[in-house]
Amino acid sequence: MEKKRSILEVRQAMDQIERDLDAGIYQVGGWQKCLAQIKDLDEGASSMLSPDLTRISNKLHRRNRFPEVQAWMGFVFEYVLLATSILLMTAESTLLRLVSVILLALCLQPLIKISAGLLLGVRYAYVFLWYVEPRFKMQFGTYQRLEKWKKLALQLSGSIGTPIALLVGWRVLDDEPLLAALCLAGAIGALLMQVAAFAAVWFGVRKLGPFLLTNLTTPALLAKEWKER
Repeated sequence: MEKKRSILEVRQAMDQIERDLDAGIYQVGGWQKCLAQIKDLDEGASSMLSPDLTRISNKLHRRNRFPEVQAWMGFVFEYVLLATSILLMTAESTLLRLVSVILLALCLQPLIKISAGLLLGVRYAYVFLWYVEPRFKMQFGTYQRLEKWKKLALQLSGSIGTPIALLVGWRVLDDEPLLAALCLAGAIGALLMQVAAFAAVWFGVRKLGPFLLTNLTTPALLAKEWKER
């Protein structure tokens, strides 16, 4: 009976949040409290709440009014960038090979993460433009019901793309010492930034200026998930 009351209480809290969103009177903090309650439920209960979590999460996110398109369009766009990058890597022109590295650095991080997400059971609602960066909005309910190790694996997968892309660039441009050195330095710098973001959240830093660290970079999310685990 206790488990049923807990699920009922969470559903009531979620219903209230959705009513407040629809009425335009939602107060920041209610969603976070609701998620904390959900963490006390077992995996079966979280799965039951999955569709509602996705719907309310999307409503919360859409308050930002970021431009958005369907998820499949984002998938196609990222894979076209990857294919173009691979085709240009063997070009004789240094400029074309440099373009290939830039394209790879743009697409590899999100591609690794969304591909890993699909394999782990996450589904995506839409793609939105976060200032100048396209991002994939997860169907939050499908993420919430994942086992802890899958959440950690997903966040880790989203932390390795940029360093790998720049290391590839280091090899692709190895006949241009300056460009190769810049790629290697960039890979090391990106890795250090990833480690710094992880460490910052691990030790309690939440924001960088006006932005939440967990909104800026995946290693920050990895640290958050690991601490909660």
